[in-house]
Amino acid sequence: MREQTDIETWAMVRAQQIVMQQGANLVVAAQRLDHKKTTANTYALRSAIMASLIEAMKSPPTEALVSMEAQA
Repeated sequence: MREQTDIETWAMVRAQQIVMQQGANLVVAAQRLDHKKTTANTYALRSAIMASLIEAMKSPPTEALVSMEAQA
């Protein structure tokens, strides 16, 4: 049960980080009608999501939480 909670916590925190970093950049580019930056930020958002999924598959949840706490 504890492991499931760790995974859920990690996923929520990681999703928030991705949205705050990559999503905000995408919104700003779209608001400015900058097609090139919107496209670039779309790919950056996709890459961040893919990297987090790969990270989740490779790392046990406790290691992922420790690394996220160290980044904060």
